[in-house]
Amino acid sequence: MTTPTINHPANQPSSTPIAPIITPPTTGKNVLFALDESSHSVAALNWVFDHILQNNDKLTTVVVTDKESSEAVLSRVKTLLRAVWHSNDKNVTMTVRVLHGSSGKAGDLICKFAGEINPAMLVLGSAGKSHVKGLLVGSVSNYCVSHAPCPVIVARMVESEEDARGRRNSLSAVSAGRRRSLSPLFIM
Repeated sequence: MTTPTINHPANQPSSTPIAPIITPPTTGKNVLFALDESSHSVAALNWVFDHILQNNDKLTTVVVTDKESSEAVLSRVKTLLRAVWHSNDKNVTMTVRVLHGSSGKAGDLICKFAGEINPAMLVLGSAGKSHVKGLLVGSVSNYCVSHAPCPVIVARMVESEEDARGRRNSLSAVSAGRRRSLSPLFIM
């Protein structure tokens, strides 16, 4: 990410105390989203589009799988991302990375990948398990909060919020949302 450029207004004497104008970078932020294809994860993806992403941002989606082929996972994830993208009015670039490893190591793989791409933040969905149950099961979100090299947002949605959004079935969002001819989806 480039740093902002500081411009001083023209035609002003240097002795005049004027605050500099800060010009934001022309490229957007890179948001890393960890997807597990659960309904909570899909709700979190919609939340990212609604509350985090802005035009010219980049969404990098990472999926960890232990058994399935990359092609099968990519096909489903691309369909999901296109559906969510079609239902939003954001000009974002999307990439997908499938990582292979055991489900017990998903948090570690996600954090290592975050270290490689240096995102502005990592966002994960949460199934809303109790704190004790999450510790016993070995929550990926708990691991990432403790070990990620960037800020982490754990987006927890409850069913009433998903219903209110009208996005329980994100694949139907294509027909409900605005149609576009091509989505900017790239595979890493």
